[in-house]
Amino acid sequence: MAWMPDLMVSLGGRTRRLADCFWVLCNADGCAEASQLGRCAVDEEQAHKRFTPRQRDRDREIRHGYRVEIVDREQWRRDAEPCFLGRCEHRKGGAA
Repeated sequence: MAWMPDLMVSLGGRTRRLADCFWVLCNADGCAEASQLGRCAVDEEQAHKRFTPRQRDRDREIRHGYRVEIVDREQWRRDAEPCFLGRCEHRKGGAA
């Protein structure tokens, strides 16, 4: 097996290993709808392709304000995990 160097990413002025981060697909309201390990993709476009394989579906998501973000573990726990558990502010606002 060939040796691969760690890919690094800068988040909030701090350098982190991509493998220690997460890609998150957020809808227009900012609610996380999907997540994958950082090492699954090297950029937003590649991550979006993994979340949404068909180009026309990705184009539709972009038109509707979806975005792909890279976050560290702390950000994931704070911002994405509540969405997956149904405890986020996005859902509370939509349910009112």
